Amino acid sequence: MQEKLQRLISRYTNIPFIHNGRSLENGVDCLGFIILFYKEFGIYMPSDDGEPIHEDWYKTDPERYIRGIRTMGGTPVSIYELKPLDLVYFAISHNIITHTGIMINNYEFAHMSPKTGFTISPLDRLWGRRFRGALRFK
Repeated sequence: MQEKLQRLISRYTNIPFIHNGRSLENGVDCLGFIILFYKEFGIYMPSDDGEPIHEDWYKTDPERYIRGIRTMGGTPVSIYELKPLDLVYFAISHNIITHTGIMINNYEFAHMSPKTGFTISPLDRLWGRRFRGALRFK
């Protein structure tokens, strides 16, 4: 599995962040990344919740992302149990969950950053403070 993970990661290098992006050709956002990445492992995620996703959606409905995450199924896991392919989610500001990524080993996760595009970050103190939960699929 680690070889497949590394091969996939190399496909995302230099992919830009695009709000509501769902293709490697045009760019992806953090949800688009999760959808495309998991699809390679036979895990299918919904692209949206049936409503338009505006850039400032979290201002009018701060619970929207976590509601969506909870409908995905999966088994909740703690920060101490994380393994590759676990979905991790974070509150970036105002304790509102607005960001997700995928663990690629026991201490790093891949995600899309609005500023830098595709990136790999350690689940260190900075991200640990923002961590709000994780799900394991399969």
